[in-house]
Amino acid sequence: MFPATVRALGVGLPYALANALFGGTAEYAALAIRAAHVESYFFYYVAALSAITFIASAVMPNLAKYGYLDGTGEIEANTGIKRV
Repeated sequence: MFPATVRALGVGLPYALANALFGGTAEYAALAIRAAHVESYFFYYVAALSAITFIASAVMPNLAKYGYLDGTGEIEANTGIKRV
């Protein structure tokens, strides 16, 4: 999905940001929900993040068709936008 020159950054940066943002704050979210005496709401927090992850993975382009190794390298084909 990423060209070889930025592949490590393209994979590592979003992974690190997601872990820091959601994994690092999960404890604080759980403690805040517990302090509000609605412990069951933590399930909805985790379910919402899981749903967002599922939707993001579902809308990713087909790498077999558009990837850099086997495909053309174009994210969207025939969009009408000409690249210079």
